[in-house]
Amino acid sequence: MTEISDGSSKTGIRSAEIFREIIRTGSTRRAARELGITQSAVSQHLKQFEEAVGEKLFERDRRGLIPTTRAIDIYNRLDRYFETLGRIEKEITDAFRIKRNSLTIAAPDILTLTLVPKIILALDELDPSLEFHVKAQRYDQITQSILTGEADIGISRLPLDERFFEWQIIAESKSVCLLPHDHRLASKDVITVDDIANERLIVLEREYASNKLGFLTFGRGNFSLSPKIYTDTIGLSAVYVTHGIGISLDNSFMARQYQMFDVKIVPFQPATTYEYVVCWHRGNDKFSRESTIVSTFMEVIRREQDAR
Repeated sequence: MTEISDGSSKTGIRSAEIFREIIRTGSTRRAARELGITQSAVSQHLKQFEEAVGEKLFERDRRGLIPTTRAIDIYNRLDRYFETLGRIEKEITDAFRIKRNSLTIAAPDILTLTLVPKIILALDELDPSLEFHVKAQRYDQITQSILTGEADIGISRLPLDERFFEWQIIAESKSVCLLPHDHRLASKDVITVDDIANERLIVLEREYASNKLGFLTFGRGNFSLSPKIYTDTIGLSAVYVTHGIGISLDNSFMARQYQMFDVKIVPFQPATTYEYVVCWHRGNDKFSRESTIVSTFMEVIRREQDAR
């Protein structure tokens, strides 16, 4: 068993860690057992922590230690801090660990539910030893993950900076409108900007912020739309459309992924053109336009598009 070390520079963090374990287990005895130290060491650390906080954090009764309201508040904050520290420690350790045969894929949220599983199945058939990691992200996060090496390959859309990225185009996509099937506009062959002037919109927040207001004004300075819900998750708008909360503007490539939702998809004018790509960091030895992994991405995505 280990006792506390007087004068340790880590005493504050250690005392906070022990306080957290006391809350979790409900007693100094159980906390000591979980941490592998003596009960007296736990009690000493608790005393130090209470002195640092400036008040008693537990009351004793026949049931044992009862945390005060202040103690619960401190615990909740500490729990978040220690979770963050744990993630940082894992990232540092992983950064210097011998590389396994792994592939990290970053893709828009909705694609991790639809296309990415099919890509993984195809890649797994080619190399059963491959370990997969999937990141469901927004477009800005996807490019950032590839730049920092947190992701090996991604599905995103242009423009990308050719100084840092290489890519293969997988789809050219036009604007569409997502509506409930019983919506007044659902029977139209094409929906225009004038049709949705008084509609409640569900929009992707980052897209709204970065599209130079074109998304909401369509070049008409006196024109105004009414966003009802802002979301930072690609594909989540289809859920709210299904529930009849509003309508959403998207593009045909992403809309093909919404078969799980009960939405009507109608072409929208004026249309914006989007180019979707499989992308990777320029100079990455693992990838090229002819590499097996990139070719598999392309093959699966094109097969899915043809099937729809």
